[in-house]
Amino acid sequence: MRPRVFNPNRYAAVYENPTNGWREAAPKLAWLWMFLFGVFYMAARSLWRPLIVSMLILMATSIIMWPLLIFIAPVVWVASAAQSQSLIRARYMRMGWRQIDVYKQIGVTD
Repeated sequence: MRPRVFNPNRYAAVYENPTNGWREAAPKLAWLWMFLFGVFYMAARSLWRPLIVSMLILMATSIIMWPLLIFIAPVVWVASAAQSQSLIRARYMRMGWRQIDVYKQIGVTD
């Protein structure tokens, strides 16, 4: 199987599965997609832990003191968008994938 090649101008990081050579990329605009689509982007990227943690924070806030939800919800939303690259990186590192240099993707013939 030929590994996928990603455009370094569009992607911030490329991760490779060491067992089969499959590559996935994290876009540079992940923060924007996370900010615009939030929960749906997290689900599409399989970021289940951050999704559950953010939902638990919001549910706990709404149970304890729901008027604070007006202030807490935007903070959680913006914080998850700001940390999108590190959340994606943590997911791949936890699965045992390795990060390869976007500009030196080896094993590629065009």
